[in-house]
Amino acid sequence: MTRAVEPLCTTLDNGVTVISERLPGRRSVALSLTVGNGSRDQAPDENGFAHLLEHMLFKGSTERDGDALNAAMESLGGTINAFTDRESTVFHGTVLAEDAADAFTLLAELLTKPRFDHADLRLEKRVVAQEAAMAAEDVEDWAQERALAEIWGPHPLAWPVLGNAQCIRSASRKRLQAYHQRILAESPLIVTAVGEVEHGVLCAWAEAAFGGPHGGARTAVPAPRFHGGQKRLRRAQAQQAHLIWMAPGCSVAAEDYLAHVVANAILGGGTASYLFRELREKRGLAYQVFSHLDPLRDCGEWTLYAATPGAQHVQAVAAMAEVLATLLEHGPTAADMIWAKRSLRIQLLLGQEDAEIRMSRLTRQWLYLGRLVPAEESLRTLAAVDADAVLRVLRKAWTERFELICLPARR
Repeated sequence: MTRAVEPLCTTLDNGVTVISERLPGRRSVALSLTVGNGSRDQAPDENGFAHLLEHMLFKGSTERDGDALNAAMESLGGTINAFTDRESTVFHGTVLAEDAADAFTLLAELLTKPRFDHADLRLEKRVVAQEAAMAAEDVEDWAQERALAEIWGPHPLAWPVLGNAQCIRSASRKRLQAYHQRILAESPLIVTAVGEVEHGVLCAWAEAAFGGPHGGARTAVPAPRFHGGQKRLRRAQAQQAHLIWMAPGCSVAAEDYLAHVVANAILGGGTASYLFRELREKRGLAYQVFSHLDPLRDCGEWTLYAATPGAQHVQAVAAMAEVLATLLEHGPTAADMIWAKRSLRIQLLLGQEDAEIRMSRLTRQWLYLGRLVPAEESLRTLAAVDADAVLRVLRKAWTERFELICLPARR
């Protein structure tokens, strides 16, 4: 049986961090370039620049136009893609090992050599506006954005990743170029590859492709203060009531991070969770109900969500409150701890079978922790989480909460 070689990590003289994990016997490589800059790192008059920049980087480089870039991506299997979130922008793809050099060259070209054509910028502003309009039509996403604005106030973590329409409309070629140059100089840049890959070769590619330095000093955006409370909204597009409860979560680097993960699984992370069993299986109040933990670099959010017929929203709110009260008073049972920890252990191990998941996990570990965490260490830490630790994080988070109800418009 072939075994993975331990991940290797090198920080080059140009400031780029290169991470690789060789999986012998594979014919493919999962490859990513991650910039440690997202929507929270924007200034108020740049709200939306991170996402708009991601769009513009696919519109052509100084070496080939957009059509040639698209043809190059399709020739690699059409898997090259990108996404922007609140704390990073990621360019990624999975290709045959024989095409890894071409894929790296393409990703590096996208990131470092955009042409910023005026006509392309005008076009992409319209495309981003359409994307924002589509998101606004999704009541769940819209309500989630309203909830984030309430709990984080004016902090950039509350801003939608898609951005502010006025800021996007005012984005000029010159300003977007300056933003691009600044984030490349100030933000961490991580190159990660998992599969049939040679670390030394990957380092040589990164050394040649990127100038430097990268990851220089930047003004840190401090963590926001959580605001509790209640809010009731009505939305014309809503066909049912959307209940969103939020509490402060943890950072990725928190010592009790895995206790939060176990607590989230027990509270609403699956079909065996308290919320799912009570609201859907026992009372039939909600088709969709879940709990989601979103840890960030210095804080986090913990969200409970349920969608229920408008006439039943009072009963659903009462049921959610009962579930929380029960867990906050008594904590999880021994049986809860067994199934939750077993499920999470299996998820971690199954994730090790997927090269893209391994790639994302390695990148995230370095970005947030500054080190690589072996799976065995994570499994030991998970095994050590006990019911008292779960009860502590539940009580710490859910003592203060924000509750939002989005109801259908009155007829």
